[in-house]
Amino acid sequence: MLEVSEDIEKAAYFIQKGKLVLFPTETVYGLGASSWNRNSCLKIYEVKKRPKDNPFIIHVGRVEDIFELGIINPKYEAFIYKFSPGPISFIVEKRKENLFSSNLPTIGIRVPSIFKIQDFLKLAGPVSAPSANLSGKPSITKREYLFETFQNTVDFLLLGEEPEIGIESTVIDISKDIPILLRPGKISSEEIKKILPDLQVISKKFLTPMSPGIKYKHYAPDCLVKWYEGEKLSILENSYLGFSNIPSAYSIQVKDNLEYMKNLYSFFIESDKRKVKVAYCEKPIPDFFSESLINRIEKAILK
Repeated sequence: MLEVSEDIEKAAYFIQKGKLVLFPTETVYGLGASSWNRNSCLKIYEVKKRPKDNPFIIHVGRVEDIFELGIINPKYEAFIYKFSPGPISFIVEKRKENLFSSNLPTIGIRVPSIFKIQDFLKLAGPVSAPSANLSGKPSITKREYLFETFQNTVDFLLLGEEPEIGIESTVIDISKDIPILLRPGKISSEEIKKILPDLQVISKKFLTPMSPGIKYKHYAPDCLVKWYEGEKLSILENSYLGFSNIPSAYSIQVKDNLEYMKNLYSFFIESDKRKVKVAYCEKPIPDFFSESLINRIEKAILK
């Protein structure tokens, strides 16, 4: 049975006792276990029905923890401090052998920007936490969906402010001399290139993924997802997300890409709850955030 509380000390206690804890971040909700507890981390795979070679992101409460747990090339130190805390995860060589890493020599690690969650993580220690969802399904950004999905499989929900961004963190591999963008997020490749002009963008699938979101189907509802091309939609069978007022069974009209990003996953979840056949997404407005939106929607289209 899922216990619910605002108490960060109690949430940290559950983590230290090997339990699973749901908690909000600025991006999406996370499902976490102690990064020192292999059995607890493996339980996350069971609860999410997640392939066991799909790694987690470690969440820590201080930027200094990134340097304590990972081996950092000095050329990236200023870059880490520039964007952390924030919606960005770094792939680095792990410094501690007993840190859970899905049998990889590297870890993904980040510091969430929500102060309450930083305080929770300072008490709990490093917490390995993929997004709170069933594997391949849209990440959860609203508390109500957590109860429907994890009521009987997770131990504790830490209450706090709901995710503001709505999609997962940017992931950048800085374990080698050339930085590689593995997953776009709110922090775009254009923004990163201002500091790391030699940034490369992933252009292939990896047999052994170093980061979530680059090998398996992600972010997809059960219904079909298609780009909206101006067609007339059925008010019984279709849903719509975009910048126009389009009649449909379920629709969300947004004013910009940031609002689009915040609503994307809840739109997918609601489309399934309303049993629509096709969820239509309008192409994002070209800007710094369109890269990430297109990435998530294309992954949902290509089931």
